[in-house]
Amino acid sequence: MKKIACLALLALLFTNCKQNNSEKESESAKIPADTVTAIKEEKTPEKEEDCKDIEVEMGSGRECILKDTDINQAYLDIIKNKEVDESEYYLTTLPTEKKSIEVNKEGLMSIDYEISKDKVAISMNYAGGVTEVTLEKIDNNVKRSIYHYAD
Repeated sequence: MKKIACLALLALLFTNCKQNNSEKESESAKIPADTVTAIKEEKTPEKEEDCKDIEVEMGSGRECILKDTDINQAYLDIIKNKEVDESEYYLTTLPTEKKSIEVNKEGLMSIDYEISKDKVAISMNYAGGVTEVTLEKIDNNVKRSIYHYAD
């Protein structure tokens, strides 16, 4: 008899707890919409990108096709969006001919620019490896490749 009374008491407690929870949930659902503050995210128009990761020996890479852009804009976007570590040491504008810059900061020894008609190759030389960035003009698009190699 005592067991039945205890079970009945426990059952009443559980159902009472469930009723209290459902009442709280329904009360929160009844809050008028004008009292709820909503955060509106503004999306800036992003450039279309088609990217894929590339496996290379002793490193990794990523290739992207940037639609409706040119090499200069793709270069500026690398700096602006920090697509590559230490891109703050890049020249503010693309050079028009082959150029090498000594950096010697944060492990980055130098940055080499190879410039041709429709292609730019940038090599970032570190004590422990190399990061290569290439920008290649293909019709109205740019192929951006970023490869990280360990020594």
